[in-house]
Amino acid sequence: MNKSFKILALLVLVSCSEKEDKEKTNILEDLSYSVDTLLMDVGEEIFNPGAYYGSDLSEDCETGYWFYEPKKQIHEYDLVNLKLTAIHPFETDGPNAIPPYLNYFQALPNKEFFMADFAKTGIYTIEGNQILNLRIQLETVSGFDSEATFSLTNNIHLSPDKKKTISLPNNFTGPVEGLAVIDIETMTGTLKDISKLDLTNKYNVTFKQGNGMTRSGDFQTLQLVNNLFFIYSGSLSDIYTYDWKTDSLRHYSFPHQLVAKSKTGDFPTEVDSNERRREVMKEMKKQITFGDFYWDESRNLYFRLGSMTNETDTSVFLFAYDKELNLIGEARLKGINKMIPRPFFRDGKLYSYHVAGESPALAQFTFNF
Repeated sequence: MNKSFKILALLVLVSCSEKEDKEKTNILEDLSYSVDTLLMDVGEEIFNPGAYYGSDLSEDCETGYWFYEPKKQIHEYDLVNLKLTAIHPFETDGPNAIPPYLNYFQALPNKEFFMADFAKTGIYTIEGNQILNLRIQLETVSGFDSEATFSLTNNIHLSPDKKKTISLPNNFTGPVEGLAVIDIETMTGTLKDISKLDLTNKYNVTFKQGNGMTRSGDFQTLQLVNNLFFIYSGSLSDIYTYDWKTDSLRHYSFPHQLVAKSKTGDFPTEVDSNERRREVMKEMKKQITFGDFYWDESRNLYFRLGSMTNETDTSVFLFAYDKELNLIGEARLKGINKMIPRPFFRDGKLYSYHVAGESPALAQFTFNF
């Protein structure tokens, strides 16, 4: 009897320990946070701080580069001392002209920048000199279907060694055809399958009027994080990563518990009025929308934001992943009722660019877990 009781007690203890371990798998379960507003010192400079179009960080995350659209300038910020340190003008005509309608802006090592729109793609020094003019078009690149009609510059990025372009080609109004990887030296390309993100095509809506159109919703997006390319969509938690050094593509699926793994249901993808487009978008946003990934070097963790918007406010979620991209935490950021704009991670904290009064500012989120 006594022996049997000891065995039973041991089994109960083991069972409770296993249950306790399972309960601790969410590292964000006891998440708390604080928010501080940090004003950026711009000295005597006068400009519209709400007119920044694109931004990126230096490799050490100590310098921020914001592209100022009205005057085609790069504003360089010291993120350690929170001040504007330089304004770099760029030309709109001549041999050093930057793309007229800048869609993509990427900071490269050695203070060089990759800039692109759908017609022009190039690499520029911070002094404004064009050092490489790339013609990334179907007629200049081999390796793709001879009958293809898609644009190779949609969501285009450059590998850090400046030897490859990576993009999500499409026909402007159509779905993404795959992941295009182009060797710049040989101007040959390959199209890699990313069809596990095709669900995205159900969750964007288009309104056409005359020769114009407005398209909104979820789209496949490409970003460079921690020297790795991420391909993701707002419609579902699944992602791909592309390792540009080894030319390898990998798919990930995550076992979310706090939110759904994807949007569901049927929505019109083309409507006959702008008002109807807004109505459809409003309904779509009631379901989870997944955002960018961020690398926190201080913790060796990836983070991601997500949101759901109902009639009155927005619920914002934070997700955490280990270095191998295993989902290890998820939590709602209670008290935040709108999506965090233009965020980036630095020194273990999340920063969000915004305008405070007439000054550029950063909201600093400190997470404790």
